[in-house]
Amino acid sequence: MRRSSTALILALMLAASMGTGIARADDVNPAPALSQSDLVKQANAPISSLFQIRLQDSYAPAFQGALRGQGNFFSIAIGMPLPQYRLLPFPQLSLLTIPAAVTLPLPLCSSTGFGDIRFVDLAVLDPGHSLLFGVGPTFVFPTASDVTKGQGKWQAGPAAAAAFTPRNWLFGIFAQNPISFAGDSKRPQANALFLQPFITYQLGKGWFLRSEPQMIFDWQTNKQQLPIDGGVGRVFKIGPQYVNCFVEPAWNVSGDGPAPRYAITFGLSLLYPNFWNSMAR
Repeated sequence: MRRSSTALILALMLAASMGTGIARADDVNPAPALSQSDLVKQANAPISSLFQIRLQDSYAPAFQGALRGQGNFFSIAIGMPLPQYRLLPFPQLSLLTIPAAVTLPLPLCSSTGFGDIRFVDLAVLDPGHSLLFGVGPTFVFPTASDVTKGQGKWQAGPAAAAAFTPRNWLFGIFAQNPISFAGDSKRPQANALFLQPFITYQLGKGWFLRSEPQMIFDWQTNKQQLPIDGGVGRVFKIGPQYVNCFVEPAWNVSGDGPAPRYAITFGLSLLYPNFWNSMAR
């Protein structure tokens, strides 16, 4: 029942956002076509003004501490920009992340299950000069299929992002700090900072180098995860469809566990540069 009510809330939230955006799409001036350089930058930013569906799989062959075996984390993320209109004075960038298949090593669990859903929404401020800022709330919903796949807590907190885009570069940082306020009273309280610096350098013809580690600072346990990663990918077209693919190995330099010792991430994104304009037709 708890997971059903949470899924209903998320569905209503997403439907309301899309409905409002479509209702006001006729008030939005047609956006100019993105250049290949802008498309690569938008495709590789954690939060971007490009509607996209991201499929991402992180495979961890080895873990720190007493954990044995392999782990895998497959997620589906929907990045949805909402244009500026009467009810919202600033453009909005929303990201819904669904951990669709989480596999943890022994002795935690050897089965695969559903994880906790995350949602973040940022109001975007554009001061110009290739700078971009965003602030807003982040939420975590206790939708995990069992106790090993999630935290069992309803969480909310602040989120912020900043990006700098000079020429072929993309520099930025994305931060979230959800804090638990309800949920399973037997589970530990949740309060952690997720810090995600990102950098992309374009090589030309859609190819790029990238690094997007997700650092975790747990204020409850004083533990941290500090991965170092680097990858390569390309933005290209399959027929009329824009696609972003990348592969990105990572190594965890911190000794706090349980956490992967090293991992490799594979990403595939479907990109829709003219989503709202096509919906308004």
